[in-house]
Amino acid sequence: MIKNSLIKKYELFRVSSIILVLFIGCLFYIQPVDASEENPASILVDVQPKEYEISDSYIQFSPELNKNYEFTATITNIGDKDLDIAVFPSVALSTMGSVTYVENKENLLDKNYDLAKYVKIATENGELEDGKIKVEANQSETIIISLNITEELDGEVLGGVNFSQTLSEQSNEDSVDIVHVYEKVLLFHLKMNELNTEKEQTYDEFEFVNSQDAIKLDYYVLNNNPTVTFAENGPYKVINPNGEIISEGEIETRAIALTPMTKTKLNLPLVSDAELVSGEYQFIITVDGKEKITRFSYTKEALEQLIEQTNGSNHVVVNQSSNIWVIGLLIIFSTLLIVISVILYLKYKKTRINS
Repeated sequence: MIKNSLIKKYELFRVSSIILVLFIGCLFYIQPVDASEENPASILVDVQPKEYEISDSYIQFSPELNKNYEFTATITNIGDKDLDIAVFPSVALSTMGSVTYVENKENLLDKNYDLAKYVKIATENGELEDGKIKVEANQSETIIISLNITEELDGEVLGGVNFSQTLSEQSNEDSVDIVHVYEKVLLFHLKMNELNTEKEQTYDEFEFVNSQDAIKLDYYVLNNNPTVTFAENGPYKVINPNGEIISEGEIETRAIALTPMTKTKLNLPLVSDAELVSGEYQFIITVDGKEKITRFSYTKEALEQLIEQTNGSNHVVVNQSSNIWVIGLLIIFSTLLIVISVILYLKYKKTRINS
């Protein structure tokens, strides 16, 4: 009985922690840049009905299959200029620090968990033109969000509807253009059928990158379950093809929230004077006392590109195994030449003495 009580308390704490992380993540993403007097954010969004809203702009409920749910969102322009507001459905993606809501579906592992598949956005007069709605100064406009889950799903669907106001644009001839936006996100957290079996997290797409004069190991952790969870935690180490540890540390408990059926990009610092060579590496993380090993390869071509990028501006020793073989062959060849030269000299000297 005590054990069951402890389990329930832990699950309650786990769920509460995840909800807190998601809510904080939503707050972080609502405003990617700070508004100022020069670039003021001037939209307010109010959603109806309120029965599914557990906090401001956070809707959570368990929708029935093939049932239409309708929400209205009133956009109010409190500024003195007319605005074109972009409205679009988004996917919840984890980062190392929070959860963001983006239109790009590249990191979604299963398209059935894309909120956009089940959402239609329209004005009271019909569809949005180019995904935008014009809101005149000191006026309001209403859009209709229709939600209909047409697939039998387990776990959770997590996404949002974004209201995006462009604050400023900066054109650069020598680099990419910069656009500052303010975004209000209406978050949808849909609880589907209970998940009976869970799959383990996996790791993929390992790559050494040069960032700010330091080499790091980028990789993705894949949440293969349709539930919000945390990244595996515990001690880790990365071993190069020579059997040397080039990165080690510990991933903290409940440090990184993972959104359903998505892959999250993380990175690890390398130890000073770590040696990189082409060949097979090992990423080892100890989870609940058991080592979990993921092997990945680093090609000669990728190593050559990294060498070009670094230009000796970091503390990582980058070697190519092919260079070692070349040096070895040159040493052997030189040694053979010396031996042959000595033998020929001795034979020549002996011939002269005999003559």
